[in-house]
Amino acid sequence: MAKQPWTEEKMNKWLKEGRGQGTEKSYIPWVKISDFPSIGRATRIFGVKIPRIYHLQSDNQLRCFLLFEWSALPSENEMDSPTTVVDIRESFPLLNMLETIDDKDDLRMDKFTDKETGVPMVLVTNFLLTVRDANGKETFMARSVKNASELRQSSAFENLEIQRRYWRAKGVEWKLITDKQIPKQFSKNVSWVRETLLDDGMDSNEKSEQALLLHHDLLRYPDLKLVDVLNAFDYREGVSQGIGLYLLRYLIAKKRIHIDMNQSVQIARKVRDVLQ
Repeated sequence: MAKQPWTEEKMNKWLKEGRGQGTEKSYIPWVKISDFPSIGRATRIFGVKIPRIYHLQSDNQLRCFLLFEWSALPSENEMDSPTTVVDIRESFPLLNMLETIDDKDDLRMDKFTDKETGVPMVLVTNFLLTVRDANGKETFMARSVKNASELRQSSAFENLEIQRRYWRAKGVEWKLITDKQIPKQFSKNVSWVRETLLDDGMDSNEKSEQALLLHHDLLRYPDLKLVDVLNAFDYREGVSQGIGLYLLRYLIAKKRIHIDMNQSVQIARKVRDVLQ
């Protein structure tokens, strides 16, 4: 897909569409995955906490999204984390950038101007998070995601410095996340369990009741192998093989049971060695 020139008309069109505006379900990202070619694997994913489609431009952005959303998933104990992510806005535009940044004389803004039209491009921060602390106070946090290899490029450094100064002027904490800082197994586990919270055709009450029965089995037989407890559950309840494992994932997703999210789940181990 050839890159289209950036024009005033296109910017005004996107603003009229409501891009970069709204919160939670009403938010529309500034850039959608169909707008520009992506270096990585772009993904559309339906949110669990906020039910809308998120547009993510790379695998690393997807991993970060899963980690951010995990802190916001329903929990039996809200004190598990000192802060809870209550809203995730991806591809957040730095509108009125020139007016916002005071100390910009040494910034190479010309690097971010369309060479064909001369129109300044709208830079984006990958994520603007709304977080709530234990006292109910909400604040914003801005996060940019980059591959460490991209930091060798001068344009990437310039882009990040512009973002840093923009959010500093706004009084918002901004940080850079590289692929080397992302716990990949943790995000993989989140992806594995969160699917059970989406619409799967199962009756929600029945799922909750069956999950409670499995939870009792897990507490009752800590010295048995996890796979044996799951298979025995399937047989006793007369359900298809694998339902017990599905409900285990559901219990983890609902945070009714806890595992080491940085390790893969080994069902051949004893229940007590898997559950924390």
